[in-house]
Amino acid sequence: MSSLESAVIERRTRFPATALRSWPVGVDWAIVGALTVLAFALRLVFLGDSLLDDELYMYRIVHHQSLGTALSLIRHTEKTPPLFFLLSWVTIKLGDPTHWMRVPSLVCGTGLVPLGYALGTRTVGRKAGLVGATFLAITPFALYYGWNARAYAGLAFLSGASTLCLLMALKSNRKLWWLAYGAAVAGVLYTHYTGVFVLLVQAAWAFWTHRERIRELIVVHVLVAVAYAPWIPSFLLQQKHSQNEAERIALLAPPTWSRFVQFDGRVLFGHPGVALSDLPGTLAVALAVGVIVVAVAAALARGWQRGFREHRLRAPIALLGLAALAAPVGVGLYSLQPHKSFLLPRNLSSSFVAAELMLAWLLVSMRRELAVLAVGVMLVVMGIGTVRSSDHNNRNAQYRAAAMFIDAAAHPGDPVLEHFVVLPPGPLAAVLVLNFKHPHPVFPPGSNEAGAWARARLGAHVFLVDQLPGYFKKVRHLPRTTGPGKRFVLTAERRYVGVQDLLVGEYAFAGS
Repeated sequence: MSSLESAVIERRTRFPATALRSWPVGVDWAIVGALTVLAFALRLVFLGDSLLDDELYMYRIVHHQSLGTALSLIRHTEKTPPLFFLLSWVTIKLGDPTHWMRVPSLVCGTGLVPLGYALGTRTVGRKAGLVGATFLAITPFALYYGWNARAYAGLAFLSGASTLCLLMALKSNRKLWWLAYGAAVAGVLYTHYTGVFVLLVQAAWAFWTHRERIRELIVVHVLVAVAYAPWIPSFLLQQKHSQNEAERIALLAPPTWSRFVQFDGRVLFGHPGVALSDLPGTLAVALAVGVIVVAVAAALARGWQRGFREHRLRAPIALLGLAALAAPVGVGLYSLQPHKSFLLPRNLSSSFVAAELMLAWLLVSMRRELAVLAVGVMLVVMGIGTVRSSDHNNRNAQYRAAAMFIDAAAHPGDPVLEHFVVLPPGPLAAVLVLNFKHPHPVFPPGSNEAGAWARARLGAHVFLVDQLPGYFKKVRHLPRTTGPGKRFVLTAERRYVGVQDLLVGEYAFAGS
């Protein structure tokens, strides 16, 4: 037996996780195609949900605004670059803006599946690539941002694409791949500022490990800098008013080690806005954590036996591992500053694709029987999370349904009041107005409510809408009587469950 044959046999024995399957690559892509269709269908289910929270700011910027006005609003009121706003500004012109503004996220969120497989095959092998693509199709984190009208699906996609294009450019040295890499890097920079952590890791890795490509790397990064230069004045302006956001996050979610671990878990197999104990649930979390601990221990044991020489820093999997750690470490270090934090699951999106592929690699690298069991357990955990994500208790508050009830029951001119609101005033009124088919006067707290009650005394009914987040979901009913002198009687009541429950009551004047 020749030395070459011996080396091949040894390699197959030592690297079972990246060994090719017996079936053709075309079968892999057929599976990836089916997973992509599944991912699209899962995200499409949520496309008609009511807008919520930051989506309302997106709507205000892109709906019925000129391009110049939209850019001005982004510069002066937002804390992120303009790319995804401009994409939504284009897509809302195709139909219902509350649906079409989410289409860029739908496209990018669905595209994570083939992107994950393509990147996986070039870093962790076909087997782990397929498993990683499956994770990207069904995990609740990807599912949520795959329809939410903000930039996080785009950030995950472009960050993963920049990693793939960099690897292809370094390997082939073709101009097309260098151009694609530069475009992806510029796309990340114009999508979200937290993407810089992955970009810095990628550039540092490439300059250190591929010095034979130093000229190409310098040229492409200079071109990226030139492309980004027009936005720098806007970036500096946004930084002045983004400090308040960092302080607000630090106040509402102080950065702690336990919160850091929990948020990483939400990215891997949970939901960005729901506690892991609720979704996928305590038992499912225990199973997922147990599987990950065993997989990491097995990887460390293999590395110890082989003197940790299995993967050199130059290997593509090293870049993938660094990219998976970049955002969690970068955001974590930034959040060590006093009274400042960006430690939220969404701000880890740039490392999401790499993290899921590394998780897949850890699982499939174990012995066959353990690998099959571990992958199965993780798929069950993610599947439970996906099913629970579709439950109304974990979906956006049903403002659209509440608005439809008011539309059907109200007469022209009937006033709508926010009542017992525990959230800051304003968002509820904006969402209701957005979903009304017929105009109704809406009175947020602190507005001319006396005028609304006076109008109702003349024969109109008044509608009270109560937002109930978190603990306040324990409120079961609106008061039977309300208004001046308690002379307005509840005649109808509806409850709409969601991340925030909504209680809607119709009141009629009962006389003196």
